[in-house]
Amino acid sequence: MMFGALRAVDDVSLEVQAGHVHSLIGPNGAGKTTAFNCISGVCRPAGGQVLLNGADVTGWPSHRLVSAGMARTFQITKVFGELTVLENVALATRSRMGCNLQVWGSARGRTDATAQAAEILKLLGLDGSADATADHLAHGDKRVLEIAIALALRPTVLLLDEPTAGMSTGETQRAAELIRSIAQRTSVLLVEHDMEMVLGISDIITVMTQGRVIASGPPAVVSADTRVQDAYLGAVDAWST
Repeated sequence: MMFGALRAVDDVSLEVQAGHVHSLIGPNGAGKTTAFNCISGVCRPAGGQVLLNGADVTGWPSHRLVSAGMARTFQITKVFGELTVLENVALATRSRMGCNLQVWGSARGRTDATAQAAEILKLLGLDGSADATADHLAHGDKRVLEIAIALALRPTVLLLDEPTAGMSTGETQRAAELIRSIAQRTSVLLVEHDMEMVLGISDIITVMTQGRVIASGPPAVVSADTRVQDAYLGAVDAWST
């Protein structure tokens, strides 16, 4: 991916396996978000391919990628604050069912969408806030709601961009447990700065710096890599904590 003369992402290759949490980490400016944007259709890569379930989806717009099985959350929480928690998720469910644009949508369709939304809220522990207005949720719950909205699209791969940003320690622990459980339903590609969380829930970690991948593998292998320690942590012993 080029920005003028700057190559923000250069020869990056990664594979997210079914049922895995695959984390993409690196220092600020490493190219993580740009890689995410190339994968999720926000940016079109200058070269290479993005494959989804074996199909070439390079450069597809986001709505086509959603239909093909990819969903994404963002660093800045995006929910409909004036709607209830249940309505937020039901809206995504109705979108997947293709009935949001039906002026005379059936009552059966609305009921099915609401039931599916309620099931997702229960899965993520938000069922007790189903009737609350989204704007009134605590920050951590808003982040979880955004994940619920993405899950309502029934993706085969879910991209989570810094899902624990701004969370307390307790909220982060809860989010980590949810992400690990979500991987039983859909593969997860995660960008995250909380290293304790990444090490605790990841099956594979890919490390980027200056637009390139410098290491990739299971947490124990990556944490012992001196290149990662030098580039990402300055050779401090944070990995061992």
